[in-house]
Amino acid sequence: MKRSLLTISAASIAFVGLSPLAAQDDGTTDTETETPEETSGATVMREEITEEREVLDENGEPVLDENGAPVIETVTTGFVQTVETPSGNFHTITKEEGSRAVVTHERPERVARAEKAERPEKPEKPEKPEKPEKPEKPEKGGRP
Repeated sequence: MKRSLLTISAASIAFVGLSPLAAQDDGTTDTETETPEETSGATVMREEITEEREVLDENGEPVLDENGAPVIETVTTGFVQTVETPSGNFHTITKEEGSRAVVTHERPERVARAEKAERPEKPEKPEKPEKPEKPEKPEKGGRP
């Protein structure tokens, strides 16, 4: 229950921060890293996905600076948020503009238990001697 609350709260925080951006995509992608944030024992790391795009005028043509080079702006197009729980689990939420969020969960590999020490072999018990045969009982007389 506690794990699902952490995941849900991390996802809701991530979706609140989104704002629609309208710009042309030229395909370049960069990421910026923010400092980790402690939330109820979990560490939350959020990285923004940014793209460098040419600034376009109202006619769709690139805006040029005084040197004749196209003006480039950096636009945030999504984010990657990673939540590390105290138990070592990682939950990663990746959301890019125009697509659904992708959530992945990674659990740390469990450390193999140490092998138990082998018990020494028990010494074999000596064989029991055979029991002597019991003498037969004499038949009771008086009854035919």
